[in-house]
Amino acid sequence: MQAAGEVMNDYKKIRLRNHELRLRPAHTLARHMEIRSRSESRSSSVAHIVRDWRTDLIEAHPDLFHPLPDDPGVAQASPECGEGWQDLLERACARIRAAVQADGGTFKFTQIKEKYGTARLYWEGTLSPEADARVEEIIDLAEARSACTCEVCGAEGRLHRAGGWLMTRCAAHAQGHPVPEKPGWENVTISHVVARGTKTVIVKRRRYVRETDSFVEIDPLIIGEGG
Repeated sequence: MQAAGEVMNDYKKIRLRNHELRLRPAHTLARHMEIRSRSESRSSSVAHIVRDWRTDLIEAHPDLFHPLPDDPGVAQASPECGEGWQDLLERACARIRAAVQADGGTFKFTQIKEKYGTARLYWEGTLSPEADARVEEIIDLAEARSACTCEVCGAEGRLHRAGGWLMTRCAAHAQGHPVPEKPGWENVTISHVVARGTKTVIVKRRRYVRETDSFVEIDPLIIGEGG
């Protein structure tokens, strides 16, 4: 059993994932230079450009991606993942756009990528606390859906390990071996951690339901003297 301090540290790592790139100006500048270089290379060989779903996603949501002025299909956060996650990203973009427009604030994707077999969506902007919470919930849903969606084809999948790589795959596109799941933790994420004093931690959990694309609360874990 984990100690209360260890659970709190694990929770902090989980919640930091959506914010770890927001205040990285040096990284952003380097990324922008890389994108512009790629854009210039594309412009010099237009005949070889092949449009794909990433280009269409960026062009459909310029208010979220803020593409380069001279190339509306190229943006800092061009998705670095497989086509199987196209649908969940399109859904997330539509929901985020609605939340931002209703709020009147600002939003920009800074990176969309695969990490440890699931999607990661990072952003920066200025929103009201209510809209910020709504956007984070939308991102949580997208990331949770990616954890049970094949990155190759979009069918229902699960986490696999092939050598040192983790990937979410369906049976048809599976590589390596399925990663064993602890009973009762299938599609479960930690939504909140509450510390009571110094010796009791309550871990609030919720399960992602693929059929309804929603979360449902499940029984919390109580760790420590109150458990």
